Amino acid sequence: MRWTCSRCGKEHVGLPLDWAYDRPTYWDGGQSKDDWLTEDLCVWTDDAGKRNYFIRGVLYIPVDDADQTLGYGTWSSLSEDSFKRVCEMWDDPKRTDEPAYFGWLSNSLPGYPETLNLPLDVVIQEIDKRPALVLHEGEHPLIAEQREGISMERVRAVAELNMHD
Repeated sequence: MRWTCSRCGKEHVGLPLDWAYDRPTYWDGGQSKDDWLTEDLCVWTDDAGKRNYFIRGVLYIPVDDADQTLGYGTWSSLSEDSFKRVCEMWDDPKRTDEPAYFGWLSNSLPGYPETLNLPLDVVIQEIDKRPALVLHEGEHPLIAEQREGISMERVRAVAELNMHD
């Protein structure tokens, strides 16, 4: 599929269906010697000295007119207890038996009203997969898209925004 980007005017081949964020919005390089960031987990100390915990997962959005999904590799906060449990179960195949953990979306996604801090469930997947992030019910357009799906034309609009942020 060839398409011309309305933002840069260039012709592109194919639509990317995955976008990833390499850190939570809050990460500023760390303020404490105890702060750290990997591809999957993050511990960060805020200005008030409070430790915050994050996990990277995938927020899936079905694409209506294709047998595919759009996946946002975004971050979610976790409570300290949930974070410790996730770390404890990290390499255990039984981790899929764990109940979902509550979190807050920790990235701002372009093309939507502010997405930072939308409530969600972190659903742990098999060892070779990142957790699924499932937004709670609400009136936000991203929530509606996760529940109802989006068109390929919307995927194209998302691609244009993400390619030119």
